[in-house]
Amino acid sequence: MPSFTSDELIDTISKILVGAGTSAHNAKLVAGLLAEANSTGHDSHGLIRIPQYLDSVEKEDIVPNAAVEIVQENPMTATVDGHWGFGQVTMTKAVDIGLDKAKKHGLAAVTVRNSNHIGRLGSYVDHIARQGLISFLFVNAVGIPAFRMAPWGGTEPRLATDPIAFGIPHSSGEPIVMDMTSTVVAEGKVRVKRNRNEETPDGWLLDSDGKPTNDPHKLYGDPPGSILPLGGTAAGHKGYGLNVAIEILAGVLSGTGCIGKDQRNSNGVLLIIVDVAQFLPIEEFYKESDVFIEHVKSSPPAEGFTEILLPGEIEARVKAQRDAEGIFIEDGTWDQITEWAEKLGVEL
Repeated sequence: MPSFTSDELIDTISKILVGAGTSAHNAKLVAGLLAEANSTGHDSHGLIRIPQYLDSVEKEDIVPNAAVEIVQENPMTATVDGHWGFGQVTMTKAVDIGLDKAKKHGLAAVTVRNSNHIGRLGSYVDHIARQGLISFLFVNAVGIPAFRMAPWGGTEPRLATDPIAFGIPHSSGEPIVMDMTSTVVAEGKVRVKRNRNEETPDGWLLDSDGKPTNDPHKLYGDPPGSILPLGGTAAGHKGYGLNVAIEILAGVLSGTGCIGKDQRNSNGVLLIIVDVAQFLPIEEFYKESDVFIEHVKSSPPAEGFTEILLPGEIEARVKAQRDAEGIFIEDGTWDQITEWAEKLGVEL
């Protein structure tokens, strides 16, 4: 069970990606975002994704050094085409475009098409918030492997785990960040459980017959199981409704299209950025926000809790801990990494 520092993880990932034909610049960018996911506790979007990406490169579904292109724009909007490069490279470009437009005009909306998996959404909205801007990020996923959730009232998966994220600047310098799927859990977290030979908690999964299961392998079976929508068995109609909205906003508006059987695996994106300073002074924004946050945190903790945390505070604490203690990688994931390294002739 190896353990890494963040820099060691970035170096390891970069070596493998370069060995697969990726430029040093793109490899380091992708590696940095994957390592950040691991360091903040979201192992589902970290190193564990490398076998998936390398398989896509081998099948030519990922074009490692594709040029990112703006195919349509005006002063406040843009449509970005990733031309099937790494999703992290495409999304980083989209963020830069959106930031530039929002800082000039107060608002910006950027869509992304022909993009592979963009990784952890929280990284992008966190980056934007640290510059004093608010952002909202909607992402869909198309292609048969993306079928992970049955529609409310259905038994067979027809929908992806479509995530949404927002980032809000905070006076402390640590942004308020919410990054969540419209299912009760991200598919990658089920993948982590599978690789660690652990059962999933109650309320995560249904088998192919629509019955509750704690076996993560059931999700990837033939026929496949499904992940419950956000809200679970009691209020899953809410997660289902949110999923439908994200699918249309990110899929249709971007030109990616919505999930279906005969589509190339990809993420469609809608990113909206708001420049706080063009609505009111940032100091006033912080002051009002802090009053509200103090009010929320004044609630007495419930049994089993010691304090009230804001969205994003857990990630900041996990990062501090992992920076000090190292990032643990389960044997199952590391075995897959070493197999690919050997295949590519890369010495780790």
